[in-house]
Amino acid sequence: MNRILLPLFFLATAPFPLTAQVLLPSIGIGSLPADSTSICPIPWYLGSFYSSGLQPGDTAADFTLYDYSGNAFNLGNALSQGKPVLLVSGSYTCPVFRNKISSINNVINTYGSQVTVAVIYCVEAHPTDTSPYFGYVNITSANQSAGILYQQPATYGQRKQVVNDLQNNTALQAPVYIDGPCNNWWLYYGPAPNNAYLIDTSGIVFSKHGWYDSYPDNIICDIDSLLGLPGNCNPPNYNGSFILNMTSSDTAFGQPGATLAVDAELINTSATGTVLVKLGRLQNNMAPGWASSMCASVCYSTSTDTVTIAIAPLDTQVFHFYFYTDTVPNNANAVVGFRNQNNFSNSYMKTFYGFTSMAGTNELYGAPGTISIYPVPASDQLTVRADFGIARIEIADLTGKILLRTPDTQADIGPLAEGYYLLRVYDAEGKCVPARFLKLD
Repeated sequence: MNRILLPLFFLATAPFPLTAQVLLPSIGIGSLPADSTSICPIPWYLGSFYSSGLQPGDTAADFTLYDYSGNAFNLGNALSQGKPVLLVSGSYTCPVFRNKISSINNVINTYGSQVTVAVIYCVEAHPTDTSPYFGYVNITSANQSAGILYQQPATYGQRKQVVNDLQNNTALQAPVYIDGPCNNWWLYYGPAPNNAYLIDTSGIVFSKHGWYDSYPDNIICDIDSLLGLPGNCNPPNYNGSFILNMTSSDTAFGQPGATLAVDAELINTSATGTVLVKLGRLQNNMAPGWASSMCASVCYSTSTDTVTIAIAPLDTQVFHFYFYTDTVPNNANAVVGFRNQNNFSNSYMKTFYGFTSMAGTNELYGAPGTISIYPVPASDQLTVRADFGIARIEIADLTGKILLRTPDTQADIGPLAEGYYLLRVYDAEGKCVPARFLKLD
């Protein structure tokens, strides 16, 4: 009888539930890498962060990674403590990751004794060289404003230095462990800049976020569900409304090869309701070699045309539209719609324009002076006035094809079809002020 009762006694008094843990074999990295170890080539990944990596119900693979000071984190050891593990990937140049630090800290403060939280530092999302998620240089306006400008680390030691900066310059409470030189964790659990996995004590993925704690996922609700706890999960109501506020011109100028940005804000004007906003790239009229992308809450790939975001009551969501240009001077435009998913009458539509010229921004925009055009819109005659001597004007379609060129300050636009056109007003030195106008029949 003693042989039977003794195991039952231990099971009844164990400090944690003893769940059989079965992880897949370790993906590395073994021993602590030397600072001089080179980073392996990083492939581009332009796909979905929701379909990549593991999915709920999958068995996680074991791994060992190290923090800045050389302290090891092993997934199997962490799970053996009887607590689920939340793994959040991130990089310092990912504005979305930085914006989620408060959410990570909230998990730690709410479930500190019940959940183990670890941040895994992976490849940089928006380095000053080519982004692996876009195939273009995409520093982002947020990084430029914050001065968070880093090249993709070339050695393990350089990765450690970025992590040191991250920990010194943010309020992140979670420990940060550094992916290995050959990106073992990123390749297996990603590739993504800020995904997350909630892993139960048996090593099974309970929930996976393509973007950590971003709509429609809710990390608090996921943890409550896993632990069987009530009270912390409070899903929002979605009866808010929003306005679109342009914080820049709808037209961006720059030199060929540059990334151009148009900036706006989506402002939830409701004090009690969250608003769901669907963003749709309705038209994408790109010049050869150009591409575009949207950034709101997260920065989406050039292939993403529609997304839905949630904006909390009285909160402001920054929106950026990026043009990735070619080395040949050209122009492009895109039409983006913004729609309240619970109130279709609360919607906006904007056209964004991008222009590049070897002359550079200063010579293109605001020089050699200012112009005015009328009537707006026009149907037969378009008149141009300027505070400088006009040598000629050109009218082009939205692809840049010149349809009319005249030395006069009036243009007969009657034969043109209804729609938007580009106007360029030149002085005697060949400097240009660009504009656009709407022609109605």
